[in-house]
Amino acid sequence: MEASESPSLLEEVLTSSESDQLDSLIFGNFTNLSNNLSWLFNVSDGLNINIDLINKFQRNRRVDDVAYYALIAMYSVLIVLGSTGNSMVVAAVIRQPAMRTARNVFIINLAISDLLLCLVTMPLTLVELLSQYWPLGDQPFLCKLVGTLQATSIFVSTISITAIALDRYQVGGSMW
Repeated sequence: MEASESPSLLEEVLTSSESDQLDSLIFGNFTNLSNNLSWLFNVSDGLNINIDLINKFQRNRRVDDVAYYALIAMYSVLIVLGSTGNSMVVAAVIRQPAMRTARNVFIINLAISDLLLCLVTMPLTLVELLSQYWPLGDQPFLCKLVGTLQATSIFVSTISITAIALDRYQVGGSMW
């Protein structure tokens, strides 16, 4: 038998009936996939609720696309940087026993207040800025919680800064 007349390895392994079975298996899977996809598209007509929900949120925008994405980008940077910086302050003071002074306790209090501001109220404020109406449900509790947390965070920050200033004044007053 010459090299040109030798059967290929696949032909040796598969007879013609096995080859036909393999072809029908491969094309049968593509047919099943096609049937499943067409069934999925037919069934997905009931998913218009989600599309309507997406359209509802797009109509709820208070600003145009450029301002929308710019606000999201700027707020994201502020949230990440503020959270990282304040977390580092808290970790540094907690890890070093020598740094646990009265003034540093006030600084930790200020950092925790700023963390609350960065992680909770800034994202909710962003939602308020970007939306014409409150998109997070009909519960008045969430709406009132945003204002309460903002006021609490600002109040604690102000009191902490005042306490730091009074502490520094007391230390400075004894030197004069």
